[in-house]
Amino acid sequence: MADSSCPKVVVLIVAYNSRGDLEECLSSVLASDDGPIGKQVVVVDNASEDDSAALVRERFPQVDLVRSESNRGFAGGNNLGWEHVKTHHGDASYLALLNADTIVESGWLVEIVDFLESHPKVGSVQPKIRLHPHTERINTAGNRSHFLGFGFVTAFDQVDEGQCDQARSIDFASGAALMVRTGLLERFGLFDEEMFLYLEDADLSWKLRAMGYDTMYVPGSVVYHKHNPNKALQHYFHLELNRWRLLFGYYRWRTLFLIGPCLDLMELGTLLFALRHGFLRQKLRSYGALFHREVRDQLFEKRRWIQAQRVVGDRELMGRFTGTIDFPGLGGPLVRYMANPILGLYWRLVRPLIRW
Repeated sequence: MADSSCPKVVVLIVAYNSRGDLEECLSSVLASDDGPIGKQVVVVDNASEDDSAALVRERFPQVDLVRSESNRGFAGGNNLGWEHVKTHHGDASYLALLNADTIVESGWLVEIVDFLESHPKVGSVQPKIRLHPHTERINTAGNRSHFLGFGFVTAFDQVDEGQCDQARSIDFASGAALMVRTGLLERFGLFDEEMFLYLEDADLSWKLRAMGYDTMYVPGSVVYHKHNPNKALQHYFHLELNRWRLLFGYYRWRTLFLIGPCLDLMELGTLLFALRHGFLRQKLRSYGALFHREVRDQLFEKRRWIQAQRVVGDRELMGRFTGTIDFPGLGGPLVRYMANPILGLYWRLVRPLIRW
């Protein structure tokens, strides 16, 4: 039984047609030996059509099930779960987010809770995420941000030989597995629901960083992820639209002006990439959305809120961002010999000029 004086954690899992993964995920979470930590599991069923909710009700009655009437995406589903947590589990100190296609190593909560308890200026943490079923290989040891808004994993598909066993600051925590302080969520919110899916995890870490709280990678905690590296590109519309949400929301006007030439060059590159790989319609849809009045109003409203609340300038926010593209599967000659040398050099020249 959990000690009432110990931190309480709610593990929040959003499921959408996840019946094939949920049983293994929930079994590992519930069987995990997390010591005296108070643990409650909440599953949000995002209007699944495969009886995911029925599986949870029948096999895991101790799990708190929340049902959405529509698919609200990863961002909206987690926000719905967070609203439920505030109402029904308001004494929780931490919220842990897990993908339904993950499996946790026993004791995974202990390391990240202990880390947050001893580092009050850290807002969120990400465990070491390994691949599944190739459990000896790394999925991500903390995610990187490109100064043009792209996000990507680090150490992907490397055999885990201890090279990623040091805790360190990271650009953003992967939404596949992260933990965040509930007190910060009450102040700043969880995800931007308009982002629906992809890069909403980057937005959360950027937001916390702008408010003065770091995001850390804590490798003592291990989670396994049934990762599909091609899945994100199937949602190219959201990737591109949400990249612009990040840039427009967080960067000062002066920063956007400085990186403007690279933004123009990258737009040409993303158009060519989309044309070559069959995503041109999605790319053009992202332009249409950006010029839609309702979306534009949302972007300006978000920007005003961030710029009014932030305590950290662009120099510190972007301090660790990279100038090279290092996506799994996107290391072709065009990237290696043209994009990365140009973008990398430009970022090395421009970054020292960002003094605000």
